[in-house]
Amino acid sequence: MRILVDIRHLSAPHLTGVGQYTTQLLRALFEIDHENEYVLFSSGGRRPELSTAHLSTSNKLLNVRTLLLRHPAINWHIREPIDLIFLPNVNITTLPQDIPTVLTLHDLSWILYPEFYSLKMRAWHAAARVPELVGQSRAIITPSARTKQDACRLFATAPERIHVVPHGVSPTLSPKMAAQDHGVRSRLKLPKHFALFVGTIEPRKNLLALVEGVKEYRERAHDDLHLVLAGPWGWRSHALRRRLWKRDTQGWVHQIGYVNESDLPALYRSAKVTVWPSIYEGFGLPVLESMASGTPVITSHTSSLPEVADDAAIYIDPYNSRDITEALRGLLGSTSLHSLLAHRGLERAKGFTWQTAARQTLEVFLQAAS
Repeated sequence: MRILVDIRHLSAPHLTGVGQYTTQLLRALFEIDHENEYVLFSSGGRRPELSTAHLSTSNKLLNVRTLLLRHPAINWHIREPIDLIFLPNVNITTLPQDIPTVLTLHDLSWILYPEFYSLKMRAWHAAARVPELVGQSRAIITPSARTKQDACRLFATAPERIHVVPHGVSPTLSPKMAAQDHGVRSRLKLPKHFALFVGTIEPRKNLLALVEGVKEYRERAHDDLHLVLAGPWGWRSHALRRRLWKRDTQGWVHQIGYVNESDLPALYRSAKVTVWPSIYEGFGLPVLESMASGTPVITSHTSSLPEVADDAAIYIDPYNSRDITEALRGLLGSTSLHSLLAHRGLERAKGFTWQTAARQTLEVFLQAAS
């Protein structure tokens, strides 16, 4: 079977969570699947490393053509027979009627929380015609049961069409200190004692509440805890930028930008705690990555996050910054609780591997193609 995979989103200079999902899953699929051929389609000025079929036409031009003409179908660019199409993320594309498609829906935040998105991002999702993609796909993959429930409700989709395939965690993430950790800490100019957030800086991540929660903790506990925000600036981030310009955050809040995948293990291991107060997540990969690194997690009690962390995290109300303060006081004030959550997190993370995700995804492919 020849499987066409749309990897156009990997053309971005930095990989987001969806990009990490795509690359890690494909690498695991290549290791276990020796029966099928994968054609990895990309376009634009930058050719991703994994690409095997690249179109030099810019993504913007390709999208405009697709929107105006609804032609050609994505398989037309390959010019060879295709048996199955896999979309690892929603994209602006035209699907053929005669080839089965598998689509991954990572989350539905742009529908549930449109206020967290810019007009440009909302327009892009509208242009992608997601309900149409869902209707045309023979099978849907979601990373959590919560996202499956949301998809069933919002798209009136039969549950048997949707398959829950949780993400995996990279084997490079572990609690064992490595020789290069010191160099990474020095290069990133990390403070000695800090709470960590990893992810794109955008309203849905609820970082204004995180800053206020850490600020109150510092004042009440008389603890010089710093906050490290590791991730690129995203859409509608001006409110947080304005907050970080104020004098009371100077010296203890550090926005270090995008961190390379090779540096993430040292970053997680160096943190005292990872705090992830997101309003809504389809999975929440940094929560899993932190647990695999032996670093305790404080996260929201909303969406899929309790499904991922189970009993290995402290849960907070993301709408209440004081909850973050109290969670930090409880965790950092108790070495026994810190050790307990670190141990539980390591045990929990063992159940999530990309090899398992690849096997389950391959089963969906075979079922969709039959």
